[in-house]
Amino acid sequence: MATEQSILRESYVAAEDLSNDRHRWVVLGASGVRRPDSETEVLLGILQNAPAAGEAAEVMLLGRSKLEMNAALGVGAFVKAEFVDAADAGKGKDAAAALAYARAIVIEPSGAEGDLASVLLIGPLP
Repeated sequence: MATEQSILRESYVAAEDLSNDRHRWVVLGASGVRRPDSETEVLLGILQNAPAAGEAAEVMLLGRSKLEMNAALGVGAFVKAEFVDAADAGKGKDAAAALAYARAIVIEPSGAEGDLASVLLIGPLP
């Protein structure tokens, strides 16, 4: 079972409808937080609620958070954001081949795509 322990959460404006993106990665843009547009963007944190456009988006910046995964991932795996298309972005993805974009480490595993894992957020690495 995935667990959470917040150290730092911040509120931002949702720049787009994020009502289906709870426990996924978000990035900070000029108008607020949004889904990533690629797997190489600098990730702000993990969305903790499900806001519509213009509403307050609660983002976990530091701590242990639940993260929806794109596949089964085991403990110790480094994680970045997945990008499939504009509507399917922000799930956790194995970052072994691109550690520069890792933003978390799995501490409680996921079993399959769509499962929640617990991850420990680490600082963004350029």
